Amino acid sequence: MTKLAPIDDTITLADLTNDPFPIYRRLRRDAPVVRVASMGRTLVTRAADTKYVKDNPKLFSSDDPKTPMTRAFQAHTLMRKDGADHMRERMAMAPAFAPKVIKEKWVPAYERIAEEYVARLPHGEVVDLFPMLAGPYAARGLAVLLGMEEATDTQMQRWSQTLIDGAGNFGLRDDLFAASDSANAEMNALLDTARASSGYAQ
Repeated sequence: MTKLAPIDDTITLADLTNDPFPIYRRLRRDAPVVRVASMGRTLVTRAADTKYVKDNPKLFSSDDPKTPMTRAFQAHTLMRKDGADHMRERMAMAPAFAPKVIKEKWVPAYERIAEEYVARLPHGEVVDLFPMLAGPYAARGLAVLLGMEEATDTQMQRWSQTLIDGAGNFGLRDDLFAASDSANAEMNALLDTARASSGYAQ
């Protein structure tokens, strides 16, 4: 008979959103593997245990049919695949991230973005580096990586955060999925326009 982890019905989604760290500390100490009723998920909170889970996909499959990630991304993503399915998609991407390609293509591209974005920071005043540098830099790098350079930094940041929110929508809130649907529609429209303007057709 399979022994299930204990259930914690005191943790709320609001608790995990607003300040999860005290909860994680308590769980690591008292219940390192626990089913959280409000999430409908099992939390594994100790590093050694999480590594064991990730290293043993035959016991702990990533192919979870209940994950909100599939709903948010409107796709069965690489992160939720195991074995041959995972390897096939991973290997299809591998040539783009070979060491030589990273050195000759990606590093120069990201260095140019960094130089441009640092150079435009105001001088002689205190600045908030996340909205003025880190966020836009990450957004532009992602746009270049995904071939979505027509998107603005603001769009990329909004789409990224919206999909992250949707992928973590374990409470299955309709508004979060509506937002991710809208983000997907906007991204698809941009990609369709870019594909049409390039003359490429599927």
